[in-house]
Amino acid sequence: MAQIRNVALLSHSGAGKTSLLEAMLMRAGVIGKMGKVEDGNTASDTSSEEKRRKISIHSTVHPLTWGDHLFNVIDAPGYADFVGDIRSAMAAADGALVVVSAVSGVAVGTERVWSSVAERELNQIVVVNKMDRENADFFRTMSDLEASLEGNLAAIQVPIGQAADFRGIVDLLDMVAYTWQGGERSQGPIPDEVAGVAHSYREKLVEAIVETDDDLMMQYLEGEELDPLTLKAAFYRAVRANDLQPVLLTSATEAMGITLLLDFLAQGVRGVEHHRPLRVEHGTMPELGPDGPFVARVIKTVIDPYLGKVSLMRVLSGELKAGQPLRDNTQDLDLRTAHLYVPKGAQLDEVPALEAGMIGAITKADGVRTGDTLAAPGVDVVLSPIRVPSPVMALALSPKTRADDDRLSEGLQKLLDADPTLQLVRDPETKETVLWGMGHVHLEVAVAELAERYGVNVDTRLPRVSYRETIMGNGDARYRHKKQTGGAGQFAEVALRVAPLERGSGIEFHWAVVGGTIPTQFQSSCEKGVRAASSNGPLGFPLVDVRVEVYDGKDHPVDSKDIAFQAAAAEAFKEACASAKPQLLEPLALLKVRVPDRFTGDVISDFNGRRGRVLGMDTEGSVSVISAHVPMSEIRNYSADLRSKTGGRGAYSLKIDRYEPVPHQLVDRVLAEAKAEEEAANGEG
Repeated sequence: MAQIRNVALLSHSGAGKTSLLEAMLMRAGVIGKMGKVEDGNTASDTSSEEKRRKISIHSTVHPLTWGDHLFNVIDAPGYADFVGDIRSAMAAADGALVVVSAVSGVAVGTERVWSSVAERELNQIVVVNKMDRENADFFRTMSDLEASLEGNLAAIQVPIGQAADFRGIVDLLDMVAYTWQGGERSQGPIPDEVAGVAHSYREKLVEAIVETDDDLMMQYLEGEELDPLTLKAAFYRAVRANDLQPVLLTSATEAMGITLLLDFLAQGVRGVEHHRPLRVEHGTMPELGPDGPFVARVIKTVIDPYLGKVSLMRVLSGELKAGQPLRDNTQDLDLRTAHLYVPKGAQLDEVPALEAGMIGAITKADGVRTGDTLAAPGVDVVLSPIRVPSPVMALALSPKTRADDDRLSEGLQKLLDADPTLQLVRDPETKETVLWGMGHVHLEVAVAELAERYGVNVDTRLPRVSYRETIMGNGDARYRHKKQTGGAGQFAEVALRVAPLERGSGIEFHWAVVGGTIPTQFQSSCEKGVRAASSNGPLGFPLVDVRVEVYDGKDHPVDSKDIAFQAAAAEAFKEACASAKPQLLEPLALLKVRVPDRFTGDVISDFNGRRGRVLGMDTEGSVSVISAHVPMSEIRNYSADLRSKTGGRGAYSLKIDRYEPVPHQLVDRVLAEAKAEEEAANGEG
């Protein structure tokens, strides 16, 4: 039986992951000819949006056989916008190939996936790609890696020539050279031109290996000659334990270094049974491996036009045969699967059983969600969920036609099922349907898929900002509500005071009526009226942080009723607030931006132009993390702006943190813009 290994291809966008996968599939005989991203004919980028944008959007699984190993190579997106698929690839993997461009070196995305892989305790392996490109420099990139990434990094290869002169690789473990000419590889001694560099890096590699083995360290310090086989065994043991992170090099488009990479993976990537204990939310995880009870984690949900909902899973333990019962322990659901599948790119192949280590799929399990734990009946364990960051950008959606309106809810639900990083909010203040995502590209793709896959066409716009208002002073008002109709009349009089409260206090209602001027039976009526009126203050926005005290009034023995006191209290509240110096409040976001150091000044300067206030800055390797409070009205399109300003090398997180007053000189402009946006939205509706 083949040994199963699952390897995720991860990188910053543009490092050449998809081309590397093409070269691996060709070397393994899965495809006869390499496709090109530019031509839209690669094995992994098959959707119309991927072909149009020339980027990976969805993670896809590609099996290949190499010797006695079955590799499931998972091509993950490079764009940070598609972090949900990046995290699902990690959840499926035993090891991660972090691909770095020899031209541009370490990017923000590189550091982000590196730390995420470390958190999940996967094998960390670096591939320096694009060695044939202009300005490629392995040694500069190696220095960049050592300065930026945590760990015990060690090159196990060095190049023979670089850029246009790249023609071979020195294997530092065996100290032999491989060169390519006319697409053919030959093996021989190390050329004199790189002998000095090769021996220098060989010494660094030996030092990195012996640091992981006490016995070898003693021999090394005592000057003993190390046995090459023992040293090599210690190397692979350290790699599988993630005590050493090896660095290899390739030219994917020229298929150079691919055979060496596959040979290395066969020994360097551990199996599912060698994982450290997985984190659990509930119960106890059984020992991983083929002999244990069936346990799997759902890593991704796909909506297939023919099969419906497809749940991709990573089998962690045991075996599942078609027709056997199982449970979704996370959702507390009993399931039975008539058919089992394994993914091969965009296709699914039916199989009779799924075994430990495999990536498989079940269909039509409607209640199952990404991240759920599936297990044999009686196995009481729930694994920790696949955590994804909160979304950072939003679009307001409105259906183009009545037919689109009828299909909108169903289409959006399918989008949400397939992508846990999307969130749908129906804003009660602005009355908008708002889709939140990880950036402008993520949301554009979601809207395109809504139309293409589910036949729902929508207009989009930036959502209206949820302004609020409060009062700065005290106010007092008395209002008499009197209405006489042909039958019974309505009468109520309410006097109340308002005063400002601390930010975040909401509306506080107090009853201070003495002497029975308003019967206590109408206390709740007055409170209802006040709270209803607070949804639309003098400036047109919800009122917050106001203390209301009803202290006097009058009733009528016949005409006073609940609705009359609600109306009188509402009007009195409006008049009192209008006289209490209304103040407009805007939401402030806590923004954390990660950028390479060289962009720090640009980002801070940009914050100043957005009325932002920098709170602090931390350094993580060559990356700066800048924290700031910025008004939401100034960053509704920040994803696109940051990508433009940093060449796609910046990333950020966002959350609404507080409300603060709008500067008085901007109030009129903000009110005018808000009114224009409301009129535009109402016009579309």
